[in-house]
Amino acid sequence: ALLVLESGRLSESVTVREEDLAGGATMGLVAGEAVTVEELLWGVLLPSGNDAAMALARQLGGDASRFVAEMNQRAVELGMDDTSFHNPHGLHEEGHVSSAADLLAIALELLEYPLFREIVGSRTAEIAGRTLVNTNELLGGYPGANGVKTGTTPEAGECLLANIETDGREVLILVLGSSDRYGDV
Repeated sequence: ALLVLESGRLSESVTVREEDLAGGATMGLVAGEAVTVEELLWGVLLPSGNDAAMALARQLGGDASRFVAEMNQRAVELGMDDTSFHNPHGLHEEGHVSSAADLLAIALELLEYPLFREIVGSRTAEIAGRTLVNTNELLGGYPGANGVKTGTTPEAGECLLANIETDGREVLILVLGSSDRYGDV
C-alpha cells in the first residue's frame, strides 16, 4: 500500500491478467477486466484481495518479483530490520516475515495519507462494480475504531493492527498470533 500511494499512479488503468488471480482472499477480479490502481488499492485493503495485490505488483513493478524487491528496499529505508518480503500479498512463504515494531513503523507512514485513512476506515465500499467489505470487524462495532488492517494465515494466526481514537488521541494496538484478535484488542 505504501509503494502504491508513493507512486502517484492512482488513476492509471490496469488490465487484469490470469496470472494476477492469486488464491485466498480476493477482490473478485476477472482476467481482462480494466480497473484503476486506486480501485486495486481498495481491493487490497478492504477484503485483503490477493488478486488485487498481484495486479498492483505487476503494474507498478513490471512483475511481482521486482515489486517485492522494491518492497524490501523501502522496508530497509524505513529501518524495518526484521522484515523480509517474499511476495506482494502476505500469504505464507518461507522467510516472509516481519515484527511488531516493523509493522507499527509502516503503519505510521501509511497513516500520513488521507486516502489510506479513508480506505481502512470504511466498513464497505462500492468499487469497480462490486461491494467490498472490510475484514476489520472493529469498525462500527467498537467505539473509536477507525482502521487499520487485519491479516490471517495458519502460520501467523489472526493478526490485527487497530487504530482507536479516544479522548482526542489515537492509539495503535497490534495483536499477532491470536485466536481471538477482536477480543484481544
